[in-house]
Amino acid sequence: MTSSLFPAFARAFAEADALDRDNGVGDSPGTRYHRHLITMIVDRIATAACRGWAPADLRHLCGAGIDHLLFLAHHRIPATVAAPVRRAWQEQCRPTPRPDYRSAQLEKILDQVDLLPELADAAILTDLDHLEGHPGAAVEADPEQQRILTRITALLRKAESTTFEAEAESLVAKAQQLRQRHRLDTVDTADAADTADGGGSFDDHPLVALRVHLVAPWVRHQFLLLHRVAGANSCSTILMGGQEIASVIGHPQDVRHTVELFHSLNRQRDYFMRTSPGAAEAARAGDTTAYRRAFLLSYAARIGNLLEEANTGLSDTRPGDDRALVLLDDRRAEVDDYLHSAFHRTRSMSFAARHSGGWRDGYAAADSSRLTHDPAVGWDATDQL
Repeated sequence: MTSSLFPAFARAFAEADALDRDNGVGDSPGTRYHRHLITMIVDRIATAACRGWAPADLRHLCGAGIDHLLFLAHHRIPATVAAPVRRAWQEQCRPTPRPDYRSAQLEKILDQVDLLPELADAAILTDLDHLEGHPGAAVEADPEQQRILTRITALLRKAESTTFEAEAESLVAKAQQLRQRHRLDTVDTADAADTADGGGSFDDHPLVALRVHLVAPWVRHQFLLLHRVAGANSCSTILMGGQEIASVIGHPQDVRHTVELFHSLNRQRDYFMRTSPGAAEAARAGDTTAYRRAFLLSYAARIGNLLEEANTGLSDTRPGDDRALVLLDDRRAEVDDYLHSAFHRTRSMSFAARHSGGWRDGYAAADSSRLTHDPAVGWDATDQL
């Protein structure tokens, strides 16, 4: 018999069943069907956990109504699941009162959790809280480096608070320059911390995967923006099987900055997409969808160029930068190697847009410095505009 994470939860489940029987609610066909649905859902959730799904992922997929079912599923999850996933179940799932589920609601949840695909990043899965304790995060505990990181966060918050596009993107560019300088100055120390213990366990692995839950609409276009931000910070990202979940893979400090910067830019993107000069005109003409599609593609492309420009503007400005750049290139190669080994079946995306006003406004929203396109940067496979 396979051991489980929390055997006590099995008793809680059995006690709930006994209470229903004592109250005489366990005999009708409707009640038996209701109980059967719950049993099947709990079984599917346990299977999903074995495939790398954490409670936060299932909550994103199904909504908060699944919380009690997650609690019931604890005792079905084998202790042999990947250690990071096991830790996520221990920390992200809490007892909740049992809702008055309707059969239609349970049927919908069953459809959502049935036959979920395997999430191949489970072996290195983390979250923002656990990034603090990763060996590679030790360099960021230095007071001077912490001051820089605090300033980066402040710049991003200020960028979100302004209604002026040029000011916002100038602040974002400054934040990226500070981050790149921080990476160049600390890459030796950080990489040494990542490998100091010799590897072998999750906590010793130099790479981590952090999942980003994307909210419809425009999930693929949001992912394109995330992809551009990740690429500028030695990370890679993959969209998980149409489930509105993306995984950002990289070294801990790079992943943290990528996710923080993406969330800031994505909020700015949403604001400027709705308030840019052409938005009202597109609405009057009934072209809102075409306008926003073009805006999203233009914004993501321009942000990618802007971030790369911020990075390259710091190259070779201090002694030792040449070596640091080589190490950062090695980081990205390491990420790509892991991605290719862990994800065996992937495909690229293609995007198209034909609304000139949306393209122009998206470009303007991201273009604070009137930068020209750098042909050396090129387009990634997922950015076929």
